[in-house]
Amino acid sequence: MPPTPTITKAAPDRLTAVLADILGTDWTLPTVPEWPSVFTSEAADHDLTCYPDWKNGRIIFELSPAGAASSDFDRRRFAKYSPDLTGYDTIHDWIARGDLTAVADALALILERLVEQPLPERTANTNPLEREREQLAKQARELAAHAAQFAAGLVWSQPVADDARHLVSLAQNAAHTATRVDELRGSKSTPR
Repeated sequence: MPPTPTITKAAPDRLTAVLADILGTDWTLPTVPEWPSVFTSEAADHDLTCYPDWKNGRIIFELSPAGAASSDFDRRRFAKYSPDLTGYDTIHDWIARGDLTAVADALALILERLVEQPLPERTANTNPLEREREQLAKQARELAAHAAQFAAGLVWSQPVADDARHLVSLAQNAAHTATRVDELRGSKSTPR
């Protein structure tokens, strides 16, 4: 049975130091030595995330808009580096003990090409059902936020009539959008 590799903080620290030398001062270093490591460029408004791909024995680099949400997946670019793991148990072991300066030029080329490419623009959703569902989700979040504000007003004995009228308006808009979503799905809403 092969030995279980020990996960140490040294691996993220070592790779962060090499990447920091490559990226220069335009990028802010991660504050905590762990995976994933996230570098931020305020000038470019981008995040560069780096993490080991344990299964395939490689390092993944992901360029995204700064603070991107998971729904912005289509606005990201990826690159990978697959080192020679001969003599190492895992990619983490290679990062922790390997000669990272020997591969710095290769990593620099990968990062340079990745950072130079513009990120894809957000594409408009042409599917009417998806568009309406996104709108309904947005309305539901707004309705929930205002409902919380209304409830807080009740708890703190503040005037709530205007908040209640606003909630009714938001609920009517959400109901209209929900009806449209049901129609696009092919189901008919039944009045209650």
